[in-house]
Amino acid sequence: MMRTSGASALAAALGLSALIVLGAQEKAPPKDERAPKATAQENYKKICQPCHGVEGKSPLPTMSLADGEWKHGSTTKDIVKTITEGVAGTAMLPNKDKLTKEEILDLAKLVRSFDPNLKPEK
Repeated sequence: MMRTSGASALAAALGLSALIVLGAQEKAPPKDERAPKATAQENYKKICQPCHGVEGKSPLPTMSLADGEWKHGSTTKDIVKTITEGVAGTAMLPNKDKLTKEEILDLAKLVRSFDPNLKPEK
């Protein structure tokens, strides 16, 4: 009988844990309603810097963000699209599931600021 009550208690505890976890998941706000979890600088350092270098100064021309060459567009809107969707056939992966829309916009503005050749947008 001790075995049955021990097993029942364990099953009840596991069931309660599952309900708590499921309840917490249901109450989490949608991704874009959260406050940004990291600054643009933090996201750049973690996600972009390994390929694009410090302040976008990659020694590889195709990965430089500071040389006036923008293959996928240099407007904030273009950069948001590239960060969000990635670039097929390249190492540039999509970030739409990693960052909120606000984080992507802030990151795009930061990345754009690395190029001294670009004029400020209105």
